[in-house]
Amino acid sequence: MQIQSPSLVVSIHDVAPSTQATVQEMIDDLKKSGVSCCSLLVIPHYHEKELLTTAPAFVTWLQEKQKEGHEIVLHGWSHLRPAALHERLWTRWMTQHYTRGEGEFYDLRYDEARAKLKLGKAELETAGFDVQKISGFIAPAWLLSKEAERAVVDENFFYTTRLHGVIDLRKKPPGFYRSQSMVYSVSSGWRRQVSLIWNEFLFRCAEQREWPLLRLGLHPPDWKFCQIRKHALAAVSRAVMKRSVMTYFQWMQEGA
Repeated sequence: MQIQSPSLVVSIHDVAPSTQATVQEMIDDLKKSGVSCCSLLVIPHYHEKELLTTAPAFVTWLQEKQKEGHEIVLHGWSHLRPAALHERLWTRWMTQHYTRGEGEFYDLRYDEARAKLKLGKAELETAGFDVQKISGFIAPAWLLSKEAERAVVDENFFYTTRLHGVIDLRKKPPGFYRSQSMVYSVSSGWRRQVSLIWNEFLFRCAEQREWPLLRLGLHPPDWKFCQIRKHALAAVSRAVMKRSVMTYFQWMQEGA
């Protein structure tokens, strides 16, 4: 992939009716720091409580964001992965502790994954979005089983991402472009402190080693904590001095 200039993609995860106000605040803050467009990761049936089609004010707002240049990305169906009986220790740790029960696509079979993808696309379409223009699918917590990835391909999404990179699903085999995403963990004080140290390290690596793509993944709870918010905005303010701001879709198109 030949990218014309070093790039920055900021993604906002877990966009849903209940997070709308915070996401708008994030967008406003990011714009002041030089980020004019983000990839918005939308959950069609958030925690099995919030359907897009039952939240018309949210849908109108999301359509406005799309017109402003923000990208709509499908981000699972409900974002939930219920615990199962007799799970292996590693699986239980990944799904119930690391992701706190939200690694929805972590170990889905092909048919299960494809059914959820179809539900998500149908909900977006019913809400008034052109699903042909939604080219990306990003799994909750970036956890996507191999069978689920095959389902994503067959549902005609042309990219997905992992924590460590971006995957071009149009190619056979899929093309993998390494880029470690900055992401914060805010559920406890020690996690927040470690996140600040780790993400500053990643940022400096990206700048010193001139990574073609710098990724920042934000979640609505990040904005509850002044230090996290301040660090994220400072990072993008520094990044935009050298990097072109774009969405994942734009990045894929520019490098195609």
